[in-house]
This record gives sequence, C-alpha cells and structure tokens, in this order.
Amino acid sequence: MEIAFGILGQTAMLLHGKVDVKWAHPRSRQVLAALLTSPNQRFPVDAVVDWVWAEHENAPRGALATLHQNAVHLRQALQKSGIPARVGVGKNGCVVEIDEALVDHRAFARGMARARELRDRGDHRRAQIEAQAAVRLWRDDPLADLRTQRADDWRAQWTRGHWLPANAFLVAELLAVGHADVALGRLLELEHAHPLELSLAKLRLRALAATDRPDEVTEFYFAKRREYRDIGELRAADELRAVHDEVISGDGDFPRPAVQVRAVAAAEEPAGQAVWHVPPDCDGVEGRAELLAELDAFTSDSSGASRRGVVVVTGGPGVGKSTAVVRWAHRARRRFRHGVVLLDLRGDGQATSANSGEVVDTLLSLLDFPVDQVVNPVARAAKLSALLHQRSMLVILDNVRGREQVAPLLGVLDACTVLVVSRWRLPSLAATVSPPVVTVPPLAVPDATALLDRRIGRRARDDRAGVAELVRVCQGNPLALTLVADRAAARAGMLLSTLAGQLRDADMLLDLGYEGDALQRSLRAAFTASYQVLGPGERRALAVIGAHPGAEVTAEAVAAGDGRPLPAVRRSLDVLVAAHLLEHPSDLDRYRVHDLVHAYAASVAEQLADGSAVRRRLFDFYLVMAYDAHRLVFPHKPPPRLPVSRTHPGAGFGSAALARQWVVREKNLLLEIAAAGGSESAYLPALFAELITEMGFYADAVSCLTGAIRSIDEVLAEGGESVPELRQVLGSHLNDLAVVLMHMGEEGQAEHHLRRALALAETDGFPLGRIASTLNLARWHLRVGRAPEAAVLCRLALQVAYELAEPSLCAAAAHRLANALVAAGGFEQEALDLYAEALEHLWKSEDGTARLQIHTALAALLTDLGRLAEADDQCRRASELTPVCLNLPAVMKLNTVLARLRHRQGNARAALWYAHRAVELADRTRHATGQARALSTLAAILRDHGNREDARALWVQAAELYRGRARTRRAAEVEEFVAELDASEPVIPAARDGERDTVAMPPPRLRRNR
Repeated sequence: MEIAFGILGQTAMLLHGKVDVKWAHPRSRQVLAALLTSPNQRFPVDAVVDWVWAEHENAPRGALATLHQNAVHLRQALQKSGIPARVGVGKNGCVVEIDEALVDHRAFARGMARARELRDRGDHRRAQIEAQAAVRLWRDDPLADLRTQRADDWRAQWTRGHWLPANAFLVAELLAVGHADVALGRLLELEHAHPLELSLAKLRLRALAATDRPDEVTEFYFAKRREYRDIGELRAADELRAVHDEVISGDGDFPRPAVQVRAVAAAEEPAGQAVWHVPPDCDGVEGRAELLAELDAFTSDSSGASRRGVVVVTGGPGVGKSTAVVRWAHRARRRFRHGVVLLDLRGDGQATSANSGEVVDTLLSLLDFPVDQVVNPVARAAKLSALLHQRSMLVILDNVRGREQVAPLLGVLDACTVLVVSRWRLPSLAATVSPPVVTVPPLAVPDATALLDRRIGRRARDDRAGVAELVRVCQGNPLALTLVADRAAARAGMLLSTLAGQLRDADMLLDLGYEGDALQRSLRAAFTASYQVLGPGERRALAVIGAHPGAEVTAEAVAAGDGRPLPAVRRSLDVLVAAHLLEHPSDLDRYRVHDLVHAYAASVAEQLADGSAVRRRLFDFYLVMAYDAHRLVFPHKPPPRLPVSRTHPGAGFGSAALARQWVVREKNLLLEIAAAGGSESAYLPALFAELITEMGFYADAVSCLTGAIRSIDEVLAEGGESVPELRQVLGSHLNDLAVVLMHMGEEGQAEHHLRRALALAETDGFPLGRIASTLNLARWHLRVGRAPEAAVLCRLALQVAYELAEPSLCAAAAHRLANALVAAGGFEQEALDLYAEALEHLWKSEDGTARLQIHTALAALLTDLGRLAEADDQCRRASELTPVCLNLPAVMKLNTVLARLRHRQGNARAALWYAHRAVELADRTRHATGQARALSTLAAILRDHGNREDARALWVQAAELYRGRARTRRAAEVEEFVAELDASEPVIPAARDGERDTVAMPPPRLRRNR
C-alpha cells in the first residue's frame, strides 16, 4: 500500500521512498496530524486548537494567525515533496485536501474492506495477505505526536473500532490457511497490550485447539473465565464458555484445517435447504466499499461468524440503500448457513404497508411451514421464533416506514441478524434497542463518474467534460445518475454536454425516467413517496425551503417565511431531518438541503396559495437581519436606507461579533438575493458590501454592487415614486464599488464610478454623498500620483464636514488630507497635526478600524522622520485595535509599517516576521498595491542583510504589480532599487554577533501574478 502521510505512529511523510518523521516543525506536524484524522473535512479553528495544544500548554492567543504560520510551513513541505495535497486555513476553519487513499488510516480501512470481500468469496489466502498488508501500516500508537483529550479519544476509538478487529480478522485468516502457530504468536503479542479483549481470548482458544494443545485450551479457558467473572463481565465469561464448549466438542481431537475455526456438526443442521429470497445482484455498485465494510463489521464477530442483532440502514430517496444492501447480502450469504430473506414492507407510501403479521406469515411460508395449521397470530409468531432459533439467518426488512412496523418483530427475529432499511432515521427505534446505524451518503465525484463511465460506455470516456457536467447535475444521487445514463444511452446522437444543459431544467431532471406507466421510476416519484407521508406542517416547511434561494437555511428564516411560531417550525424541521429530506450537519441552528431535494421542494412551493407572501417574508427577514448587522458592526456610521415600506428592526444579534459571523455564513445567500434584481433587492448590498470588503471578499463585493447598480439604473429609466431615494442608494453603491476597485488596483474603472457618484450628490444636494465622493476621488488622485490635486479635494471635503459638525466625517477628511500632504512632500508638520486632529475627533468613537488606520499612517510618517520611539508608541496603539478590525488591508499595512520600524531599530528577526505577515495578508486579500508595498518592504530588509538575489526578485515582482495597476510612479521608484542593486557589487555582510543579527527566516515562495 503506497501512502503519502501516516498518523498510525508519529506523523510521517513519504519522501524519496522513505518514511520521514522529522519533515517539518513539530507543531506543524501536529496540526497536519489533527487534520488528517478526517481528510477533506473542515475543522473549526477552536477544534484544531483543542486537538493540538494540550491542557498544560498555553493555547495561542491569536490562534488563526498561528495556524496560518503552520499552514505556510506545511505548504512549503508539500511543495518540496511533490505530494498532491493542499492545506487551507481561514476563519471558516482548517482543512487538508488530499486523495484519502494516500493517508495511512484510510488506506488501512480500504485494505481491510478488500480483505473481507476476499474472505467472503472463500479466498482465505489472499484475504490473509491483504489484511497483513493493512496491519503493517501501524508503526506505533496512532497520533503519537498528539497528547490531547481529542487525540486520546480518537486513538481509543480507532484502536477499538479498527485495529483490534483487523488483528482478530488476520488471526482468523491465519487459522483458516493452516498457519496456527503464527496466529498463536500474534495473539500472544496482542494480549499483552489488550489482556481483557474478548475477541482475542476466543481466537486463542481456537488457535490452541488448532495446534493440538488440549491441556492449554482448558487451562487458558478457566483462567480467563475467572478474570472476567472477577471484574463482573459475566456476559463475556458466558460467551467464552460457548466457544470453549464448541472447541472441545470433538472429543479431544483438534485438527488444523480451517473448518475448526467455526465448525457445526451436520447433525445440528435443520432439515431442508437454505432459504434464498433476495433480488438479483447488481454488478458494478460504485463507491460503497466502506459501507459494505461497515455492514460486515456490525454483522459479524472477529472470527467472521454471523452476529445476532439489529442494524439500521438509512438514507435519502434515490441514494441506493436497497441496492447496496442487496449487493452486501450476495457477498455475505456464505456467513448465513440457513439463508437470507429480503422482505419489502412497502413503507414508502406507494401502497398499503406490510404489518408484522404479514411478515411472520411470509417467513413461515419460506421455511416450508404450513401456515394454515396455526390460526392464532401469536402462536404463529411463537412457531416462527422457535424455527429461527435453530437457524443462522439474515432477514432484511426493506422500505420500513416507522418503528411501529418493526417493533413487534424484534422479539420474533432475535435469533437472526436483522437489517432494517428505511429512508427515515427511526429515532424511536434507536431509543428502544440502540442498533448501529449505517447512513448511505450520495456518491463522491469519482464514484459518480465511474458509474456513468460504466453505464454509458465509450462516449463517456471520449467526453470527459460532458461527464463532469452530468455528475454536477446529479449531485451524487445514484438514482439520478442511473436515469441520466439511461437517457444518454437512448440518445446516442446527443452530446453529453447538451444533455447536461437540458437537465439543468429542474422539472425535466425530476421527471426523467417517467414513461407514462403507473410504476414511476423518476426522482419526482421517489421524493413524492416521502412527501406524501408528511404532515401538513412538514409539507409547508418543505415548500418554504423550496422558496428559499439557498441550499442552507436557519430555523428562524423558515419560521419567517412559514408564518408559524418558531417552536412549531423546529418540530417540522426535525421531521424533515428524520425523513432525510433535510440535513442538520453541525451544532449550529442551520439546515442544509440537497440540491435535488431543493429542486423538488421548489416545485412544491409553486403550489402554495400564498407563495408570493412567503417569498416577501423571506426577503424581509434577510433585509432586516442585514440592516441590524450593519448597525452593530458600524455603530459610528449613519445607517443605510431601507425601502420606505419597511420599519427599522430591533436587535437581531447579541453583539457585533455575532453579526459579523452571520454575514460571513450568509454571504453567498445574500449575494444570490441581491442578484435577483428589482428595486428592493438593490437596497441589500449597501447593508453588507462594506463588511465583506473589509474581510477581503473583493470579487463578491464587486459582483453584488455591479448587479445592484444595474437594477437601479433599470428602475430609474422607468421612473416611479421612489426615484429620489433610489438615486441616493445608487450614489452610495457607486462610491462603494469604486472603493473596492481601488483596493483591487483597478483605478481606471474606479474614476468613472466616483465622478458619476459626485455628480448625483451635487445634483440632488446630498452633502453626505458629496463628502464621500470627494474623499474617494482624492484617494483616486493619490493613487495615480497626483498628490496636490488630492490635497485640494480633501480640503474641500474637510470644509463641508466642518459645516455638518459630524466628528466621523471630520476625522475621515482630516485623515485623507494628511495622507495627501505626506505624499506631496514638504508638509510633514501639518500632516502630523491633521493626524492628531483626526484622532481627537474619534476619541469617543467605536470605529476601531478608522483609529487603527490613523495610528498606522502616523507611525509610518514618524518612522520616516526618524522619531522611532514615537512611531513605536503609535504602532502599539494600532496593534491594540487589531482584534476589533476586520479590514485586512489595514492590518496588512500595519504589518508593513511594523516591518519598516523594526528594521530601522535593528531587530532583523521581527522585521522579517512582520514583512512575511504583510505578504501573507496581501496574498489572501489580493490587494494589488498592498502586495507590492509588502513585497518591496521585504525586499529592502533582505537586501540590507545580503540576500540580494531574493531582494531583486521581490522588487521585480512588486514593480510588475504597480505597473499592472497603472501605478507608474511607484513602479519607477521600485525599478530604481533594482537598478541600484544591479549596478553595485555584492557586499559581504559584517560578521554577526551570535544570534542577535542572524536572519533565519527564509523569503516567501516567489509567485508571478498574472
């Protein structure tokens, strides 16, 4: 088994064909180990901290920044090794994206699944080889680098659920192929670490018997049974006695053949042939290896013999529950000597469901018992129970509607292995008998692709792009994939991409497979079967979800659209979750609906009598929540306008932090609502665009603002009563769009929007709009190298702000004017005074971002003037504000100034750290000029410490960024540094004094921005 990463021991990486456990810094290895426990799954930041930092260690204060640093180290190691993996760290969590087959514990599980499949085919030799290969992946205690509670829990769970069963399986296969001595030796090693493990004790009895050691069999049995009884494990003692009795039943004869592992005398077999009542097997079931392995584990003991009990198999409509179970039944039939029976209980609503009496009669008939001889239903059930206690059988109850269908049967079938297959989660059954639950998920993309390849044939292999589109349309639903493949086969002349385009029509996709017959085989029929058994409240909740524009929704949003009280809606949502029509994937009050279910729910929503009112209430909910989020996050700013028909809402969030989190979670949904068009949708971007801009989501902000501007222009072209109000909203959007474009370095586009916004404000006599447009135009002049013009505009804006006597506006104008004067040169003292004035205006303000920006600008000027102690004080004040600042460009600029300041102070290590941090933030935000500024600062530091080659490369990259954004003056300044570097001879740095001047941090990996 070829792996790339291992956590079954110390965190290892395969480098140059060898396992290396010291391939990165220990903390970085610990972070990766935690993420590899669930590859391709996103971990919350707090969870990663709990995984990595033990209780006796101090968890990092800036956890996200610390994890970013470790992610950088991991990416460098991955790039060096050439392993196709990606480590992602952000506010929404941490993830490692990798082919799971390259991770040892996942490769272990797949290897054991193959071994069990070979065992079920009777190929014990190959099964033993596969199991041996999987077991060899274990190098030491799992997660040996981690000693936290989460790691301990995972380690214990993995050992109990995977390691011990795998070793028991291997020992059983060694016995089956006649290697009893090897099996016994392995058992002795395992029992030393797990002395009370019952499965190992059972196998040791069999191994001792197979090696002709009858005295040791009895001696070991009595000693181990006494141990179990002494600690109160009476059930374990009884099970051990049953195995002992079986082993010694051969009158002291202990042959080596595999049949001794699980032998039953022919005389004990009930009369008659084994019962086989199962549909034909389905060839080529894709992506269900782990599911089949789970069923193996829950229905067999460590020796491979069948285990009595109930297992629930559940999943949504069309996900392939019955198909997977039938496939597993064909594979596992050798384990059930007296037969396998699958009964359809018809609980999907298509016909009258089967009751317990019908099930009892059917099973009696299949066992050739004359049912008409017993009239009393209770007596029939008792007779069936007696017959089954003589047999080893598997009974599959398919299409179960609820607990009431199967609860009367559990006592009758207690001698069997029972699989309950249902599209419902059956929580009441779980509360009664606590069965293992196996959930059948949609197929992963590779498995869905393989299914289409197999069913469509050569056309699929020749049109990979078309297959990929079909896979996206079907969203992993096996029924949808099968129907699509059948349609493709029936339309041999149609391109697969054309078919995918047609199937983007939701109604066509839902009705695919319907051919006018009564027995429909379509997605709509599958979903309707679940819908018909819902109550009125649940049907309405599903329809509201269909009217909702996004695939994720909260209970509050559904209640707003539904109109019922929140507790009643929550109860309906719980029912939908139980029916697999809705998912509740986390501990947050958020629900997710599969795309195909959402398409069906949308068709249901079209039938609502009050459909338009439901959609209006949903829109109002998000409009009001976004308004309140803006009000809390920006309390110092005038609130944006709402449509005249809306009242100002009350508090929807407990704090500004919760409001920010809500905007991040709902960002994509808000963008979708804003893109819907119409005059009222155009109000929404003003409520959240500024916030997502500060978080660095520039492309999203541009998209929603551009769409809103287009919608307002269309409404204004038609006229209407709300035209004056919409003109002010339009001016606000134009200003906001221009600011985002300038952040992205698109100054040419920004100018057009700013001049249009200023013209609107002057025409309508709107002073706030005039100040905002004037200051943003000044910023634009400053960016294109026209500092004097910028200063003139800022003075005009400052005068208007004085007239309005609004502190925040005065502070903004003074700040911008100071920036312009610094850029113009020769006005340093006036700039210092203006920065101080701006801070004075904001003395009582909660606008931490504005204060941080002013402190940063003041620190930069003081650094240039050589007043380093004062600059240090300003940087300290700015740093104290970073926890409340979501404006990444502002934090990035602070890190750039700190790098320059520490460099001037002679602290090379700190200067490099801050420079790297600035580059990292610039890369995350795609802030073009910020990237250039950070790279140029880092280059200057590297040059002064003799790293000329990397300094030159960074300056060249910075110059390209400046020129790409039409910042020709700044580009020319940077190119002068390159020219000076090329013209001068390399200088050997002075000898370093110990560690004081050592520069150990490497430069960032150079990237070429296109």
